[in-house]
Amino acid sequence: MAGPRPGSAPGHRRSGRSGRPHPHPGALGGVAGRSRRPAAARRPGRPSRRGGRAHVTRPGAPHTPTVLLYAQDHQGLGHITRTLTIARCVLAAYPTFVAYIATKSPVAGNFTLPERCDYIKLPTLLCAEGVERSPAEEEAAKQRIRTIRGQILRAAALGLAPDLVLVDHEPLGAKGEFREGLYALKAQCPGTKFVFGLRDIMDDVGRIQGQWRALGVYDALEHLYDGIAVYGSPSLYDVAEAYAIPASVQPKLHYCGYVVRDPPAVDRSALRQELGLPPSGPLIVATVGSGSDGYPVLEAVQAAVERLRALVPELHTVMVTGPFMPAEQQAVLQARATATCRVMSQADNFRLMAAADAVVSMGGYNSVCEALAVARPLVIVPRATHKVEQQIRAETLASRGLARWVHPKDLSGPRLVEALRWAVSCDRRAHEERVHEVIPSFDGAARLVTYLARWLGGD
Repeated sequence: MAGPRPGSAPGHRRSGRSGRPHPHPGALGGVAGRSRRPAAARRPGRPSRRGGRAHVTRPGAPHTPTVLLYAQDHQGLGHITRTLTIARCVLAAYPTFVAYIATKSPVAGNFTLPERCDYIKLPTLLCAEGVERSPAEEEAAKQRIRTIRGQILRAAALGLAPDLVLVDHEPLGAKGEFREGLYALKAQCPGTKFVFGLRDIMDDVGRIQGQWRALGVYDALEHLYDGIAVYGSPSLYDVAEAYAIPASVQPKLHYCGYVVRDPPAVDRSALRQELGLPPSGPLIVATVGSGSDGYPVLEAVQAAVERLRALVPELHTVMVTGPFMPAEQQAVLQARATATCRVMSQADNFRLMAAADAVVSMGGYNSVCEALAVARPLVIVPRATHKVEQQIRAETLASRGLARWVHPKDLSGPRLVEALRWAVSCDRRAHEERVHEVIPSFDGAARLVTYLARWLGGD
């Protein structure tokens, strides 16, 4: 299929209570469905003080403590998944708060929300079948939609008057779409706190620095943002050096560690039985994120594991295509599937990884963090695009002995088979010790909440 069916989502099932789909066990940390907003408890006109901020409510309109999150996603699952994990942790720590997530992700509404949380859906550019646009028309259409998103973001920010705004990945929103809303909010609500959250590895450092200079990001980091939360570890990647963050801004940097939902408790034998696999023998799980560009990787994995079975005859493989892999490509992979190499369109990948002996990934932040969180040997085939985030991540982890990586141009050669053989024959205990030596913890969301407490405080 080209994308998720209406009302469904990858790796999710329907919630009997609300009709909304909800994750497989363990997905998004087992969050509950939505509920009605709690009534504000404060009396009108009475100031409340949280973390040094005094917020005076208006008569007849008591203020509900609010966090506004901006999640940058278009055709992917990474940012919205991470933002939901963060929202769940924030709301669990602050039961009087509510949260709103502004996103243009086309599948956001298919994930179950934590209690006291809602989406602000931002529109994406649509095109009817058969309609063709010139490059100039396409750019003009994108700009119109971007303007609409900016207007929605501005209205939401000013209307909600949140206590804290947490912006993911793009400090001023995609192409600067949130710039006006952020600065207007700071002018109207000087008590609001602003935090920029970023994964450690974003893209080529020169490209990021150029984009940030062009958009005015460095000025925003200096004058708009109160804090900068890095979802990574300085022992693996120095964000200040990579993105030329000025010395005057560096005191705002705070490394929270890697943001991963709680590892699922998995009965390995039961899961193998559920999948129809034998109780023993190495298991490889191959995932390609949303799947839109993952076909060449899974095609190569299918061929490589067949060759590897000559050396490891008890080997089994489970491949997950993701929701956005075109239907015709999924059909080809399904036609080539065997009893020892299964193909699934959707699954709780984290649960599969916990039962696996090795993982193949395209190097996205979430899939890599999940594989490392359960200490599975990792083979990375980074995306072959103009963006080099995944390749930098692959090279960084390989240099520390946590992964092997294969360039997408080398998929037909012996390197993929060699990397897979390393992964399935790796000493599990030694590898786990190595992971924890390099990355002490994966509780980035909890550490982020602790960091935010300096502004959110407590009642």
